[in-house]
Amino acid sequence: MDVKDQFCIARQAICDRHLQVKAYELLYRASQQANHAEIIDPHEATARVTGQALLDYGLDKIAPNQQIYINLSSHWIKNNELLPVARIKNRIVLQIPRNIQLNDQLAESLRTIRQKGFQIALDDYHYNDPRRVLLPDVDIVIVETQNQSFSILELVQEFLSQYSVITVAEKIESWTDFNQLKTLGFDLYQGYFLSRPETLEQTSHSNNRMVMTRLLTMLLDDRSSVDQIENIITQEPSLSYRLIKFINSPVYRLPNRIDSLHQAIVYMGMETLRTLVSILVWSRNSHKAYAVLPLLLTRAKACELIAKRQGLAPVDRYFTLGFLSLLDVALDHPLDTLIAEMSLSKEMEEALLEDKGPAASLLNLIRLWEHADWELLQHHPLYDPQATPQLMLQALEWANNTEQAVRDCD
Repeated sequence: MDVKDQFCIARQAICDRHLQVKAYELLYRASQQANHAEIIDPHEATARVTGQALLDYGLDKIAPNQQIYINLSSHWIKNNELLPVARIKNRIVLQIPRNIQLNDQLAESLRTIRQKGFQIALDDYHYNDPRRVLLPDVDIVIVETQNQSFSILELVQEFLSQYSVITVAEKIESWTDFNQLKTLGFDLYQGYFLSRPETLEQTSHSNNRMVMTRLLTMLLDDRSSVDQIENIITQEPSLSYRLIKFINSPVYRLPNRIDSLHQAIVYMGMETLRTLVSILVWSRNSHKAYAVLPLLLTRAKACELIAKRQGLAPVDRYFTLGFLSLLDVALDHPLDTLIAEMSLSKEMEEALLEDKGPAASLLNLIRLWEHADWELLQHHPLYDPQATPQLMLQALEWANNTEQAVRDCD
């Protein structure tokens, strides 16, 4: 993987006056070794941080009981459809940068975002900040303390007390600063003295940017069917994995596990899916998963076709079974770890990890075919000497056509 694609995120605690962690700010890092942001494209940095937070790590791992603060670029502020999904917006604070261009469109966008339930914060606020015109439309003000005197900070706090906002003192460097700032009545505190940014363990999943763009285009077309959307998503192994993992996360608190991509799409709905894909369009990684794409697609389709012939339902679950069975190879990560993160049903877990149940039997049939183990294949209970070769050929043809469509996008 190219060094420039090895980005990760860090988090820095935001505490109350009793040093209890109330929130985390998520920070972009160009690499695991970087100790500060190296941002060339603010829009892409926002997408990468949001994408990893929502899909790779999961909010409950980053901030179990706290809010998260995310820096926004002007593009994200104007394009509200790119914001994180509705189920988690009560936990997300969106930070407006210091260099934002003030205009009527910005104020209107902030009001719209706030009406949707997000909290808005002004970042790096300072004395006579031109963004003060936005104060009626924000919830939190993060005040820069490092380059402003105590007397100036006192004036800032006095001015902000006119508004119903939470105030955060940032860039605190010492106990002395912390104790002084507490006398001014700030609600929350952040800085290297309290907590240095902690780089989170890197997780890397690829996504094909052109496939993502095609998918986003289809999602924006009301004429698109769930089946069409599912067909595009299956061209991107990493996206399929991340969507199923996300839909089974504590964010949705589902009564039953969702095992198939089709179920995930139907449950999420177009709006939520559009949001996640929008994030992934701008989150670039390597294309390592594509080395095993032909085998992965063939196995998944074969599982579906044979399950349908055997009367096993729902058939889309068996497509997902075949897809997931090679995920460890595609993503270069242990299968048990990936499956654990996705929170699949017991039946699916047993089939993939313990080789148990009817789903595992079907999967073994296809593996025997792949290995050309004709002797064992003929004694398999699901093997049909007439139908099985025909179905495997159909699966291979479908996989070849699908793979070519992916290659054409590169």
